[in-house]
Amino acid sequence: MSTSDLTAARLQRPGPNGSSILLIAGRTWLEASGSPDEHRVPVRLLDRLWLSSRRGIELDVVCDVSRVLRLLESFSGAWDVAAYDAIVLLPDLGRPPLSPRLQRVIDRLAGITRVIGVTDTALHDPARPTGARDTTGWSELRIAPEPDECPVGLVADAVVAALLGVLEGDAAPAPTPAPTALAEHLQRIAVIASTAFEVGSAAIAVLSSGRARTLAAVGPSLGDQACVRAAAMRPMVVLDTWRDTRLARDVRPRGEVRFFAAHPLELVDGSAMGALSISDVQPRSADEFDAEVLHDLAVLASAELQYAGASG
Repeated sequence: MSTSDLTAARLQRPGPNGSSILLIAGRTWLEASGSPDEHRVPVRLLDRLWLSSRRGIELDVVCDVSRVLRLLESFSGAWDVAAYDAIVLLPDLGRPPLSPRLQRVIDRLAGITRVIGVTDTALHDPARPTGARDTTGWSELRIAPEPDECPVGLVADAVVAALLGVLEGDAAPAPTPAPTALAEHLQRIAVIASTAFEVGSAAIAVLSSGRARTLAAVGPSLGDQACVRAAAMRPMVVLDTWRDTRLARDVRPRGEVRFFAAHPLELVDGSAMGALSISDVQPRSADEFDAEVLHDLAVLASAELQYAGASG
C-alpha cells in the first residue's frame, strides 16, 4: 500500500445502515513498510469498525492534515463534509502545532459533523465541550506508544471506540441478544480445539479498545489480557511455562497453566483482530502439538467473524 494509492482513496465494506467516515492522515500513517503490523491504519480501522458496528462502512482517505484543512478553508463549498458521519484527523507523531487559522477550520468542521483528533500532543482547543455520543463537535484522543511499539493497533482501537459512540449515539439501547449463529459456530470451534488437543481450556477472543473480549470458551478462562493481546499479533507456543523463558514475564500465562498455544485471528488484509488459544495444567512435548491444526481452526474462526460482519 503506497502513499500515492491513498492520497485520495475510498475503502468500503458492505452492510446495512451504511456510515461514511473521512480519514485525514499524515504521510507516515499511509506509507508501506516491510512489517505486516505497521502503516495499516486505514484498512485496519475500516475492518475493526466494520466488524464492531455490523454496518456498511465507507472510508474516504486523504493525505496531509494541514494541506487538507487549508483546502477545506479555501474550497468549503466544493466538499460536502456534512455527508460524513465523522471526520478523523490523524497527523504524524511529533508534528508542529496547527496554526490558529487551521484551528478555526476545525471549529467550523466540528459545527457540521463530529471531528475526532488522534495525537501524541495537544492538537486543538475546542470552542465547546463535546459529549461522547454527540453527532457534532470535537474530541481528542491522546496516544502514547512505547519507543519500540507499533502504534497502529493502538490508534485503530481508540478511534473505533470513539466512532462507535458517534454512530450508535442515536440508537435505542439494544436488548440482550439471544445466542446467535456466530456464537454457536465459535463455541463449536472452541470445543473442537479442546478435544483435538486434549486440553482443559480453549477460547476465542477478539480485541476491542485494546482489551480482549472472549466470545467462546471451553473450561476455565485464562483471564490474562497481556497474553491474549500478544497472541493476537503472532502465533505463540509454550510447551512448559515452568521451563520456557523465551517470553517476557508480562505475557507469560499465569496461574496453574503449564501449556499454552495460540494463533492470531486475522482479517483479509492480514491484520490481527483476536486470538484462538488453548491451555492446560499439564505441559506438552513438541510431538504432542500440531501447529497446522491450530492454524486451520483459527482460519475457521476468522472466517466466521468476517462473515458475521458482512451479513450482520
